[in-house]
Amino acid sequence: MDLRQLRTFLHVAELGSLSHAAERLHIAQPALGRQIRLLEEDLGVALFTRHGRGMALTSAGRILTDRATAILRLVEDTRAQVSAELDTIRGTVCLGVPPTVGEVIAGRLAERFLRDYPEVALRIVPAFSGYLLDMIQSGEADLAVMYETGATAHVRTEPLIEETLYLVGPPAMELDVDAPLAFRSLADLPMILPGPRHGLRKLLEAEARRRDITLRVLVEADALQTLKELVARGLGYTVLPLAVVHADVQAGTLCAGPIMGPALTRKMVLTRSLARPETNAARIFASTLKAETADMVREGIWQGELLF
Repeated sequence: MDLRQLRTFLHVAELGSLSHAAERLHIAQPALGRQIRLLEEDLGVALFTRHGRGMALTSAGRILTDRATAILRLVEDTRAQVSAELDTIRGTVCLGVPPTVGEVIAGRLAERFLRDYPEVALRIVPAFSGYLLDMIQSGEADLAVMYETGATAHVRTEPLIEETLYLVGPPAMELDVDAPLAFRSLADLPMILPGPRHGLRKLLEAEARRRDITLRVLVEADALQTLKELVARGLGYTVLPLAVVHADVQAGTLCAGPIMGPALTRKMVLTRSLARPETNAARIFASTLKAETADMVREGIWQGELLF
């Protein structure tokens, strides 16, 4: 006995005729009659009495009508619930990001994702790359956007973007996003930079050594908002991705210009744990993050080269 036989049986029971049921189901009457006979043989009872005007249910047939109706309804309800469960993504997704990346993408990303998946709870944690790696390895975070640090055990990384770094200054200096500056010119400027352990500071100091110049660091500050405020007050210059200060440049409170000779860039990767299975919510969130990153590059907000 299978579901197809039960459906066929119910059509015959409803119409009281093999010929009418065969016409409705668009199958040959002999094939339909064979299905009914196989069902009766399987159950070991007669389900219909045959007479000149058609077919009438036996007492066993009436019992099977009720049971078959209930079985098929249960199957359809089960199919609908399973489909709904697949369509509704639930759970929690934790994303770790460097503070600069959180400043760039968190608002737009959350709005885009929750519009399509309102049943998912998001947690976005700003932290430096070393701590983000710990979060991934410990299971505290599902995903992390990090600056490339090389191969790490139990972690899978996917290239995301190679972002371009800009010299950022107070508005009176009139830096231009279309007018590159030589890296060597940084030696003549008062700089406001993160502390020596910060990845951005290490990148700048390494390039300065290659160019045999010394950066004149007037103030050290790790917090992004502090860097921006000190620069806006005219105390010096800093180096940041354009996306972080895009709104400030548009508002005229800061200005920015690309650094060339060489161009300063940082590679960013999307990181996941290899030790735990990825949830559907985390997988879809990762795809949304990549789509939002691509949109911001196309819009000119996040300057850099997509790596996916």
